[in-house]
Amino acid sequence: MYNKNLTEDLRLRLSTTDMDFLRKLSAERNNSVSECIRSIIGEYRRSLDTLDALKETIRLVKEKEAEAVHGNTKTDINDKL
Repeated sequence: MYNKNLTEDLRLRLSTTDMDFLRKLSAERNNSVSECIRSIIGEYRRSLDTLDALKETIRLVKEKEAEAVHGNTKTDINDKL
């Protein structure tokens, strides 16, 4: 199905191998080659967003660990429920 919000045009030159891959993938997914390319781009964009979110989470966890190690003076910290 054609989306009305698509405003940009792209000309893409591919090798025969890559085009055959896209044709096979579009047949498996039962959609057009253009839709497959849009899907691949969308999946890649979302994976980059996920990686950014994970990096931020790791940064925050490391920050909290550093605060806990250097600022903790309580001796009964393991006895908390």
